[in-house]
Amino acid sequence: MTAAEKRSEDNEIVPSKGNSEKVENQVVLPDDMPKEVQQTIRMMMASSMGGPRQHPLFEKFTDDHIHKYLDYIQKDDDSEFSLRSSNRWFYLLYTVLGLGFFSFLVIYLLPKDKALLDEILKLLVTFVGGLGSGYGLKVFKDMKK
Repeated sequence: MTAAEKRSEDNEIVPSKGNSEKVENQVVLPDDMPKEVQQTIRMMMASSMGGPRQHPLFEKFTDDHIHKYLDYIQKDDDSEFSLRSSNRWFYLLYTVLGLGFFSFLVIYLLPKDKALLDEILKLLVTFVGGLGSGYGLKVFKDMKK
């Protein structure tokens, strides 16, 4: 039996007879070394050579878990697409209602009270300009981040 075969199943460093030697990233310790020192060296070597340890839950993941996760992502993407599609219809409805209200104001107020129509149009233009500049400022700040 060689030194590489003397490793235990949980990859601990196992003492062997003879000189210390390095075999496949495992250190073989001499028998005449005190047990406390051997344990300390084993712990230091295991922590330095083991690399980053994974969480125990990662070892339990199977292909079924991954497929289930990917299915949930696909459902989420589909839901987001349908939400965006329905929002487009609402934006269209709001635009049509706004244009209808504007047309009603022009048709109703133009023959009756031109001064009131001018004031309402000034307020509407100011309001829409403020909305547009606020939205533009938000987009500009988002692009800077």
